[in-house]
Amino acid sequence: MSGSPPPWRVGELADATGLTVRTLHHYDEIGLLTADRTPSGYRTYGRRHLERLYRINVLRQLGLPLARISAMLDDPAWSLDDTLRRHGEELERRMVRMERLRQGLGDARDAVARGSGSGDSAGAADVETCERLLAVLADMGIGETEPVRRTAVLVYADIDAAYRYLVDVFGLAPGGVTRDDDGVANHGEVRTGDGVVWLHRVAPEWGLASPATLGAATGILAVTVGDVDAHHARTAASGAPIDYPPTDQPYGVREYGARGPEGELWTFMTPLVAPLTEPRTPAPRVPA
Repeated sequence: MSGSPPPWRVGELADATGLTVRTLHHYDEIGLLTADRTPSGYRTYGRRHLERLYRINVLRQLGLPLARISAMLDDPAWSLDDTLRRHGEELERRMVRMERLRQGLGDARDAVARGSGSGDSAGAADVETCERLLAVLADMGIGETEPVRRTAVLVYADIDAAYRYLVDVFGLAPGGVTRDDDGVANHGEVRTGDGVVWLHRVAPEWGLASPATLGAATGILAVTVGDVDAHHARTAASGAPIDYPPTDQPYGVREYGARGPEGELWTFMTPLVAPLTEPRTPAPRVPA
């Protein structure tokens, strides 16, 4: 794609961003986001407006008032790349916090359910509930040393073919392939919702071999999807080998298994609604 992007009219920008026309008009009137004008007086917006609007939304998410945002927007040291990076880092921290809180709240609910009886067991459960709530409170203040992202690394002999398979067959989001000076793929990246999978070259110096070469894999990558039956239907229609169809598992998920591009096992699952006293996140297990 070459040249400059076409300007957006105010209604088009509102539709694309989820803002209202009234909000964009207000931003224009107070000088926060001043639109260009056509000869006939219509408001139009280009890339520089999108960058400024992005900054406005980031600062609004931090809870800053519009007057303070207006004063901060003209900082000459501002960089779009730096802001995107910092925004991404903040989202990673929030994701870790939310996942920890989700797990902690589930544990607390289990303790409450166990304490619904009477007698000594209820008293012990009451103590456990307090301990779980204290853990939730502690998790609401995660420190800087807390891991903020997980990245799975899978080894493939043919990164190009593996990348195409994972994107086209399993529906993972493409993240790109990098190549060496000879044009040979040496790294790939796909995304699974809130996770990232790196595709690594075979590296004998580190003891990294392809499952296709070994005839076996030492792990399974389990991916949660919105509708496991629909995902299974798509994967099966592509001709991918299916180890077992969608099955309700005793560990709280509906799951199926399929073979990846070099014979390794992947599992895809959707959580089942389960009683509070059942464990929530045990390790996936391949049915016998």
